Formats: sequence, structure tokens, C-alpha cells
Amino acid sequence: MVEQTIQHLARKLAGIEYERIRSCESLDEKAQFEIRGRAGIMTIEAKAFGKMFPTVKDYIAGRYHGKLSDNNGVAFHVDDGSVTQETPCWMHYIDTARKYLAAMLGMPNVHENLKRAAYEALIEDREKQLKQEARGQQGPNITQRKLH
Repeated sequence: MVEQTIQHLARKLAGIEYERIRSCESLDEKAQFEIRGRAGIMTIEAKAFGKMFPTVKDYIAGRYHGKLSDNNGVAFHVDDGSVTQETPCWMHYIDTARKYLAAMLGMPNVHENLKRAAYEALIEDREKQLKQEARGQQGPNITQRKLH
């Protein structure tokens, strides 16, 4: 279980990445994007990404429309009419959210109230992780993504 502030930031980061990839669509560019934990980075056309995730809500929630097919390292969209619920995409940005909050602690231009809130969120999140480990439970093994 992820602390609420970290979860909120991870959702925001996923939204930023969604908008970055979708902005490539209007420029008719390709976007670099890690797809479903495959090794390495696969090139995906922004139009295919937009068809697979028509809205930012679909992306954050992990609702895939259609399928992706691989053609020599380039992904393209196959519209088979299906909508598949996968791991919510915001969960791929949890580590990045934690790193952002930790980095805020060392920034001189960040107000002390924000630093305190970031610190408390990180501590609470770590305590939740330790309690889960003490019960013998492992968190989900979700490939983490970085913002490009």
C-alpha cells in the first residue's frame, strides 16, 4: 500500500508523461516509452499510444483499448474492440514520486511546511512497506518508468 501523497504525485507524473506522448502525436513524431515491463525501451508511435489510451483517465487507470503489436521494435495499435484492465499506469511512477519528494527535502527554495509534509509522507510510506514485509507479504513487482 502506497502513502496517499506519493500515490497522488505518481498519478500526476503519469498524467505528465501521457501529455508528453500525446503531444508528439500532433507533431507526427515517435515517442520513446517502456511498454509493460519489456526489457529495454520500445518505440511507439504517438498515434498508436493515443488509440490505446484515448484519455488520460484510461492511461492512469490502466485501461488498454485494443492491443499493441510489435514490428521490429516498433509498436503499432491493433483495434480489436477489446478493453483490457491492466496494472494502473500510475503505479509505474511510484519510485519517481518518492525520489521527487526526497529531493524536495534538500531544496532551499521549498517552504518548511512542504518539506515537513514530504518527510512525513516518506516516513509513513516506508512504515507501510516495513509492516507489509513483517507480515510476509511482498508488494507487487511493477516495472518503474521514468519521465523523459
